[in-house]
Amino acid sequence: MAADRHQAVALINRLLEVELNTLELRAENSRLRSEMRPVSGSGGQSFDVPRTVHDWPLSSVADGASSLSLYDIRVDDAVVYEGRRGQAFFDRFFSSDEPGDFSGAVAYLNGIAPQPSSRPDASIVIPVYGQLSYTLNCLESLFQHRSKYSFEIIIVDDVSPDNSQAFLSCLQGIIYQRQPSNGGFINSCNTGASLANGRYMVMLNNDTRVVDGWLDELLGSFNIWPKAGLIGSKLFYSDGSLQEAGGIIWRDGSSWNYGRNDDPNRPQYSHARQVDYISGCSIALPASLWHELGGFDRVFTPAYCEDADLALRVIDRGHEVWFQPRSRIVHYEGKTSGTDTGSGVKAYQVINSKKLFLRWQDRLSFRRRNADAPYFERERDVRKRILVVDITTPTPNQDAGSVQTFMALQCCLELGYKPYFVPVDNWLFQPGYTTDLQRMGVECAYAPYDLDFARYMAHYGWLFDAVLVYRPTVMERCVSVIRETAPQAAVMFHVADLHYLRMERTAALNNDADLWNAAAAMKLREEAMVKAADCTITHSDAEAVLLREMSGHENIVTWPLMFEYFGTNVDFSARKDICFLGGYGHPPNVDAVMYFVEEIFPLIRKANQGIRFLIAGSRVPDEIKALDCEDIEVLGLVDDLRDLFDRARVFVCPLRAGAGVKGKVASSLSYGLPVVSTDIGVEGAGLEEGVHVLVENDPEKFKDAVLRLYNDEALWNHLSKQGQVFVKDRLSTGKGVEVLAKAIEVAHVRRLGFEGHTMSEVKLKQSVQVNG
Repeated sequence: MAADRHQAVALINRLLEVELNTLELRAENSRLRSEMRPVSGSGGQSFDVPRTVHDWPLSSVADGASSLSLYDIRVDDAVVYEGRRGQAFFDRFFSSDEPGDFSGAVAYLNGIAPQPSSRPDASIVIPVYGQLSYTLNCLESLFQHRSKYSFEIIIVDDVSPDNSQAFLSCLQGIIYQRQPSNGGFINSCNTGASLANGRYMVMLNNDTRVVDGWLDELLGSFNIWPKAGLIGSKLFYSDGSLQEAGGIIWRDGSSWNYGRNDDPNRPQYSHARQVDYISGCSIALPASLWHELGGFDRVFTPAYCEDADLALRVIDRGHEVWFQPRSRIVHYEGKTSGTDTGSGVKAYQVINSKKLFLRWQDRLSFRRRNADAPYFERERDVRKRILVVDITTPTPNQDAGSVQTFMALQCCLELGYKPYFVPVDNWLFQPGYTTDLQRMGVECAYAPYDLDFARYMAHYGWLFDAVLVYRPTVMERCVSVIRETAPQAAVMFHVADLHYLRMERTAALNNDADLWNAAAAMKLREEAMVKAADCTITHSDAEAVLLREMSGHENIVTWPLMFEYFGTNVDFSARKDICFLGGYGHPPNVDAVMYFVEEIFPLIRKANQGIRFLIAGSRVPDEIKALDCEDIEVLGLVDDLRDLFDRARVFVCPLRAGAGVKGKVASSLSYGLPVVSTDIGVEGAGLEEGVHVLVENDPEKFKDAVLRLYNDEALWNHLSKQGQVFVKDRLSTGKGVEVLAKAIEVAHVRRLGFEGHTMSEVKLKQSVQVNG
């Protein structure tokens, strides 16, 4: 009894702590909303993002993020840490009277110098002219930089007037080249490139520090955008303010560093997008393309505008130029050439902008005048915009629904839409999850810059051609605001799964009259949202039938439950045990595990005592944790699903309740792991029993199916192969893109009052009416 009281007291204390944290977050949310300026109109050429003043909390504390609240986390906090590391380097070697401890700095760098790679992925070319302390500071950040890509560092000294040669020539871990005579920045860059051995050419200024992830994000982005020819970083001043989030070239050939001197953490500066150019102090190109273009054009010697010209030539060859904000550098601007455009090398900035205009005036003539609508000029190729709304930011490693939201955003991009994402319930910026969306080009809304859906839509609503809303509870909260602020947009409602159906099945399972009543009420709510939408989307063929009956409309589209195909190289004999995966905030998954352990696994254990049951997934409740024993292992959240699926021989899906198509089944098939399921587990997915999966509902028969699959290698290989084929053919993002295009068309046609017709038929009717 004493132990029970102790546990009860501990539970109460935890609940009180959670409630206190919740109240603090609500208070902070309320304070932030009170600081936001009212929205004053929207639309037109003068449109821009609302400007509110927010501190960068991390920059004002010395003990790191541990002392900050969740609302204090910012997108670019890593830049603050890198800036501090740079300051520590200067304080250590150059804080005393000039000339500073260059010998000590070189000895320190030689102690941490990386081993040069004989076949590097990237060649990092750094032109230098004096300012030795900044060059050494840059090299310290590179020597400590961790990347999955190998790289070489090439220093080209343009006859520095200081003692750079004496110290740089003594450095290990670099290739040092001194020019025979001073030829300027462009000549140094091209010389360095001629010495390069890497597959990628990376140009980096010497007055920079690279931030964690810099090279991985820069080079990894070529895998995201196959047409990319040039990718550049997000640039910060040493005080943390923004120097550039991509560049704009205006009609007259003048250029902007977009976002200059603003708060870099704002959403409009923090997602990847195609741009006119990137400043050449941190850019990457395939080496083959660099050589094909001849590098920087010497017509712009000694410097300035060569980077904008290079980007325009990349685009002229049919490639794309991308800004990747997850690749970041601190740039101590002007340390070599100064900042005065009236004299010295910097004066060429004015001269060369005229050369740029004369060369590219035909292409530039279709652009806006200087400073006109920068919000749109920053991504001039965007023609269509779609808003995706869900309850919170997707967490794909925690639940299958998040995987679908994430992949739907990928489909939006592949279909040519610029996607925006808004979470209606949790506006916190979430490192990892929010940034995964930003990396691929999604403009995300988050605190403290956005905190309220109605306010957000009042400002941005007029931009959107289409809106995709997930879940009935979210649709209920949003649809009237969307119709008011975005009347031009086609509204699509993604049910995810039919909540009322899941509730009915749980009520039947537990003989719960109250839940039956709640299910009936939910059915009415879902029906209202289906009728309010221009198009309703489901993953399940079975639920599509129910939705048509419910609404009396044909504007229902079945979207494949998309999964990336992974496959496997682990054969039958190298595997053992059976597994289950689920998010346990979802009650049907908890019921499935408990049912399996209580009703089915004892039968398996009796027949084969060597088989173990592996339970994986997020938010594991105490009742499942308590199951852990010699032949039941509770793994919890698994970061890499391959570690689970390549280990097991059979995946079980003993669901007795729930609705919709089950992501756990598709995920298992994607990794080549065969499945034994109940009818509910594979409902509406298009999977055939005996071809793709085994299906049984009775505990004894379920046990028999598991053991048959566990012991029959031929059957296992057949189901593994067919399951993988099913994922590749039916659940690809390519199929998702096709269905999304159809859903948007269905939604637009219904919004125009022509339900049941195609857009081509609607256009033909309008043409006939116009021409009489």
